[in-house]
Amino acid sequence: MSAILETRITEENSGKTVEKILKREFGVSSGLLKHLRDNGKICLNGNVCRTVDLCYTGDFLSADVSENLSAPSNIQPFSYQLEILFEDEFILVVNKPGGMASHPCPGNRENSLANAVMHYWQTLGEYRSFHIVNRLDKDTSGICVVAKNTFSHSVIAEQMKNGIFKRQYTAIVHGIPKQSGGVIEVPIGRAENSVLKRMVTEDGKYAKTLYKVHSVFKDFSKIEIELETGRTHQIRVHFSYMGHPLVGDWLYGNGDNEKHLISRQALHAGFVSFCHPKTKEKLVFECDMPQDMKKLLSAL
Repeated sequence: MSAILETRITEENSGKTVEKILKREFGVSSGLLKHLRDNGKICLNGNVCRTVDLCYTGDFLSADVSENLSAPSNIQPFSYQLEILFEDEFILVVNKPGGMASHPCPGNRENSLANAVMHYWQTLGEYRSFHIVNRLDKDTSGICVVAKNTFSHSVIAEQMKNGIFKRQYTAIVHGIPKQSGGVIEVPIGRAENSVLKRMVTEDGKYAKTLYKVHSVFKDFSKIEIELETGRTHQIRVHFSYMGHPLVGDWLYGNGDNEKHLISRQALHAGFVSFCHPKTKEKLVFECDMPQDMKKLLSAL
């Protein structure tokens, strides 16, 4: 599938350059503009043009931002039945299961979401780079947005920076928070002597988590969470810091002794919303909690 940006020039944009219009209407970066120009991917009225060319009312401007590699990626394909929530020529939205890493990593080069997506694309005869927008931890389930080209990735990444990209999670934690909802706003940085673990520290990066207690049990709570920042392990670190570690979390809680309850941290990314990189239409995706978390709730 080709990813084409296209617009009919209005009076408002008449007399402006190709570069200004593509930046204004679609948010195309300077770096991508140079790549498109150098590869003859920008056309004005059907003819390859320069970024300095002027556009006038009624002209038709298009740019092909498709990303089709001439050879397969170095990420090895992994045959897996993806749960696809949405796909077009710009984005792919999937529901990632818990236990699957987002990217290949040391000790697991073949069974990640990236490997599975590569296999899916190759069955369609498509060769692309893997641009994940909202990477989830291996043991976190839920919605992942994959950009199918550099343009889509840069536009959605910018939405994450300015708060347009919304993420909501469901977690099951130990204990019952004193307040029914609130904000956790403490910085997160690397823990000493660990390449993996994070901790709350004054020297860390700003991190903000909004939460609401959905339901309570004898010694546990189901929490609805919205992230305003996206630090590594943010939810897990913040709730551990509050004295309410996630059930099943082996790194920040007591997960190694909770395998009988759940084999991973009880965290699911069940809601994502953002604007489509081309059309600017608001997209909303939701997916229910997986069976392991439902089973955990029924056992509490």
